[in-house]
Amino acid sequence: MEKIKFSNMGFKVTYRSEEIIFLPREYRLFKFLYQNPYRIFSREELLDAVWPMEDPVDRTVDDHIYRVRKKIEYLSSVVEIETIRGQGYLLSLKEVHESPLLKDNEVSTQVKNLFHKYHRYGQGDALKLLEENQNVFGFHIDLPNLLYLQFMKGDFSWFLEAQEITFWEKCFYLLHIYSFIELDKMKCLDYFTCALSAEEIPEYQRLEMKLLSRLSLLIYTKQLDEAATLLHQSKKEIDEKKIEGFIPLIFISELCLALLQKDLQKVEVRMEETKKYLVNYPYLREIANFSIVKGIYCLLKNNESKAEDYFDKGFQLLQEAKFIPGVLMNINMILFYLDEFGLHGRLQTYYRELKKKYLQEYKLNELHSKIELQLKYHLK
Repeated sequence: MEKIKFSNMGFKVTYRSEEIIFLPREYRLFKFLYQNPYRIFSREELLDAVWPMEDPVDRTVDDHIYRVRKKIEYLSSVVEIETIRGQGYLLSLKEVHESPLLKDNEVSTQVKNLFHKYHRYGQGDALKLLEENQNVFGFHIDLPNLLYLQFMKGDFSWFLEAQEITFWEKCFYLLHIYSFIELDKMKCLDYFTCALSAEEIPEYQRLEMKLLSRLSLLIYTKQLDEAATLLHQSKKEIDEKKIEGFIPLIFISELCLALLQKDLQKVEVRMEETKKYLVNYPYLREIANFSIVKGIYCLLKNNESKAEDYFDKGFQLLQEAKFIPGVLMNINMILFYLDEFGLHGRLQTYYRELKKKYLQEYKLNELHSKIELQLKYHLK
């Protein structure tokens, strides 16, 4: 059965397209009953559970039950609070019939195409809406898209907690999460290289690792000749296979390499090419990444003020796209080039603090050793 979702922030409850806002005690009462279905609770037990360390009267429970019942009338097909005479209250769940569209291949195909389009254009809110209303729209998100959604939202702990999903299905994302935290980029590169040689890696992930992921790490480890060789190979394969979604990413990788080489002429030519491409294909995440790269170019030209403007615009777009990994990747990229260009002032301090904030917020430091254990076990 599809579950009701609780949000402690704002005391909101959602089910499909319905949203109900409770007062704090109403919310706690309903949540407590929902988490303990089919069990009878006396007034005294509910007072202890919802009003601990207080001294309300029995009538308090009855009044709150009345108000909760009124608010969940919209959910009467799903849940009901019953009065058990002489004993107390009980919450029961009702069987919900699944949509016949769940078995409709045409609907499934159309929704997958829609998901792919939202993904490509960086429409994070739309992706979350699809995820939260799968039964309403009559489809199920498949595993590859489920993995991407958890990654996009920054639910990084999920990749360790989801025991039913194999390491190899999660490996691509575990490697990227690890690379956000690990300072030794050579170690990250070694793990990616080992993963590429493993037969168990799904092919759709292997291609991105081969053409793009290792390229970024070769740049970060300053292996410029190898990076240039891989860049040439990747561009050729992307062109031959017509992998449209990789085109802006390879443009940005080429810009990053040229910036590290301090080849201003090449940077300016590639920036113009990227700008024209993104006019025709306005992918939000890639536009954000391009803005960050333009900021790094401004750093190279000793224009910190303009660089900050581009950085701010880039991070604003990444927040709009709800793409947390992009925020972390770009913070790391800015810090890398600040160090390379010998800029150790206010901007470096700011982005170090910003990185620390995100590492804490998404509990990445706690995940580091746990992910490394898995990578060592499977890839070494």
